[in-house]
Amino acid sequence: MRRRSYLECHIPIAGFDADALSGWLHVYGCLGVMESEAEWVAYFPEEFTPEHIQVLLTVLRRCNSDFQPEQCSFQKKTYRDWNAEWRKYFRPFQPVRGIWIRPPWERLPRDAEGIELIIDPQMGFGTGHHESTRLMMLALTKYSPDGCRVLDVGTGSGVLAILARKLGAARVIAVDIDREALKNARENLVLNGIDGVELRNGSLQVVPERRFHRILANIQREVLLELLPGLVQRLDPDGWLIISGIIQKDRELVVPQYQAMGLKLVEELAADEWLALIWEPQERSGRHL
Repeated sequence: MRRRSYLECHIPIAGFDADALSGWLHVYGCLGVMESEAEWVAYFPEEFTPEHIQVLLTVLRRCNSDFQPEQCSFQKKTYRDWNAEWRKYFRPFQPVRGIWIRPPWERLPRDAEGIELIIDPQMGFGTGHHESTRLMMLALTKYSPDGCRVLDVGTGSGVLAILARKLGAARVIAVDIDREALKNARENLVLNGIDGVELRNGSLQVVPERRFHRILANIQREVLLELLPGLVQRLDPDGWLIISGIIQKDRELVVPQYQAMGLKLVEELAADEWLALIWEPQERSGRHL
């Protein structure tokens, strides 16, 4: 197989909604993104023509009125193994107090204490670095899954499913629409010596079970709203629904719709512009940790 070239695009992100920018980039053929504080580097296939570029720049201008097309730069680059590149920067870290994540080729610091999660990083499937994943982990430590049936929707690398099991969950069902993500999750289950986690390809349609004590959904806002009825149907009357993937300014787009489905907002956790929201069934009154 011949080694392909890629088109590298540098995009200053000031003024962009991160979710909207990510969505539009992928709609227009983006193969992957490397994020930093000031800019995103997006990669497009070598077949990307000047006409494709012009359309993309027009869309970006519509998304952000302060964006100027000349701020973007495009360069043709030779093939790179993105997963290998990503691995170079993955070192042991503590996303939440008492929880450590490391790749399989690294060891934890000598003074590290708490739960160890071993994650073989694949770009896009989740390593625990993102604020929304950190918030989900924090919520899991506060709303313990010990002895619970847990559903993890959009499991990615499986990091939350693995953590739930290590925190004592009795059984975890983890679903994802991406087969490659499930392959990575399966590898991570083996690395952690985890059983009691069942991986399924698909969304809620592959989960006929009901009455989960904890439902985890760290996914995009649009999907959180689309799946809302199914999430409520599967939540145990004494359970908690924990969601993230929401930015602060989209809070009012989500909260009223969840409340309209009979859920009560128990707690909000925040990190930078990201939120995690913890819900319980409205009819359950007087139940606190």
